[in-house]
Amino acid sequence: MASGVSIDAMQARAEAHSTLQGGCRLSWLHWPALKPGARHLLLLHGGYGSWNHWLANIQGLRSGYEVWAVDLPGLGDSGDLPEPHDVPHIARLIFSGWLKLIGEQQAFDVAGFSFGAMVAGELAILADPYCRRCILVGAVGFGKLQVQVELLPPPGPERDEADAEAVHRENLQRLMLYNPDSIDALAVQLHARNLARFRLRSRSMARSDQLLENLPRIRARLIGIWGEHDATAGGLAGIEERRGMFTAGQSDSRFYVLPGVGHWAMYEAPRRINSLILGEEG
Repeated sequence: MASGVSIDAMQARAEAHSTLQGGCRLSWLHWPALKPGARHLLLLHGGYGSWNHWLANIQGLRSGYEVWAVDLPGLGDSGDLPEPHDVPHIARLIFSGWLKLIGEQQAFDVAGFSFGAMVAGELAILADPYCRRCILVGAVGFGKLQVQVELLPPPGPERDEADAEAVHRENLQRLMLYNPDSIDALAVQLHARNLARFRLRSRSMARSDQLLENLPRIRARLIGIWGEHDATAGGLAGIEERRGMFTAGQSDSRFYVLPGVGHWAMYEAPRRINSLILGEEG
């Protein structure tokens, strides 16, 4: 869990950037590496979220990376997504902004969570050969394998604070986090803040098989990470079916299943996720 991490303090440590691509303003944050010569890492958050899905990981990842995070169009602090409303368009907008920020021929890794993993797959193809590693955490985009979790309607402004918090905690338990102890005050705060700003309804895109179709086209080193109890995965059988898809798409891909962890694996097991992203395991 992200105990001791403050969203305001982490944001204050970052360099803020803004790009305007294709009529869409994108909001970027950059945390410089703690040692010189580090490669760039771009973090992509999940649906109905923002950069703060990675809050528990950023400081640790700075030991090996120049860490960047972008709010996807229609989410967080970025502007609305112009038509067409699809994943390839989102990836093109992000890649254009990325080139403006770091320039061409700069090697980087990308890590995407949930809906952001679909975008990461598209981006890795666009950025070939400069995208070296494509790390997908709790990825969606596997068509019929995707489990659509039923959630309570988000609380409106008329709900009192205690009632709203109860709804957020219930939805976090149903979809995002496995261990009840992981649903702490910070998790509720991040979830509530993200829901207050979402304008892009990504769940219909998440049900497509777009990532599955893209796996054989990704030449960056593929790394798949799932929580054992990911509510979107359809149990261990569904996760193992995805493992086979990764191997079929790229024979030397890596695939990890984290015990005791749900969908939002970066929040529930930040040290393990950071170790895998930094290449300290396997």
